[in-house]
Amino acid sequence: MSAATLAATRRHPFARWFHRRISTGTPRALAGRVSPSFDQLAKEILDLLLSARGRVETEAEVPSLATQRVDVYFEPDPDHDEARRALGLLGRMSDRSCFFEAFHEAPDVAEVTACLRKLLNHRHARELANRSPAERAWLLCGGRPDAALRAFRATPTKGWEPGIYDLGDAMPVSLVVLSELPETEDTLPLRLMGAGKTLRRSVAALRESPPGEVRDALLLRMVERHIERRVRGVQTPGEAEEEEAMKGFPLVEEMKRAARIEGLTEGLTKGILEGLTKGRTEGAHLALGRYVERTLGRTLSVDEDDVLRRRLILRGDRVLDEVFGLDAAALDAWLSRRDD
Repeated sequence: MSAATLAATRRHPFARWFHRRISTGTPRALAGRVSPSFDQLAKEILDLLLSARGRVETEAEVPSLATQRVDVYFEPDPDHDEARRALGLLGRMSDRSCFFEAFHEAPDVAEVTACLRKLLNHRHARELANRSPAERAWLLCGGRPDAALRAFRATPTKGWEPGIYDLGDAMPVSLVVLSELPETEDTLPLRLMGAGKTLRRSVAALRESPPGEVRDALLLRMVERHIERRVRGVQTPGEAEEEEAMKGFPLVEEMKRAARIEGLTEGLTKGILEGLTKGRTEGAHLALGRYVERTLGRTLSVDEDDVLRRRLILRGDRVLDEVFGLDAAALDAWLSRRDD
């Protein structure tokens, strides 16, 4: 990573999301058939990628006889249209004000009907208040909702990617079958909200994709969630599925190995989490610095810390491969080597 890239991370458009998330906590998950961890991951990805490009509300209230809530309500900011379009298919879907609802399993007919009712209630209330309403509800389906597709006579949406179905012009609800989306960079943020094989393949694609603003933010969040689970020590079935998909991430695997070899403490794990939330390079520097200090059994000097930071900037993740596995003497020699 170049010095210019490091400087750019300090202006990263996702920094506001990470700061807000630390200050206010993650959104509350909905009850019902939606898997809490799936629901939360989907909302976090949507919030992460869209909050810098418009106004995002999670758990937004929908006026009705009884209070209803929608997972995510988004209003695009025209000043950030170009950045939003860089999100690929998600950017296109969020071109206008809309709802997002996430389902770990295939939504049934009643659940699709409930989503349609929420959208119509919201639009009616907004029109009465002379406010612009959401124009569409996007239902993100971890499973294929065959019964609902048949009942509503849903058809593939013309001009859109495979896997997207609509209910006709009179019912502005679209069902997105995440497992049927083309496996391209444009669909990756959405496929990360999938389940089972879709989630595993999308995590593998994320790991192999080239560095970039969106990729780095997604990667950071996935690793951050992994570390949070380690700190909490409890997993739901949905989180276990996500954890299985994370196998193979170099940083995650090295963390596990460090835990086995050196007995990674809860305090150290929380320190890594704290570091990761500060940005990809700064987070890696803090996490790696603590690992090195633990291996050496002492605090790094200012010069040694500068060496570590400089090598992270110049070499990126390759530094992890160089450092992990070295004993104290070899690590001392590595830090003393003047080859940069």
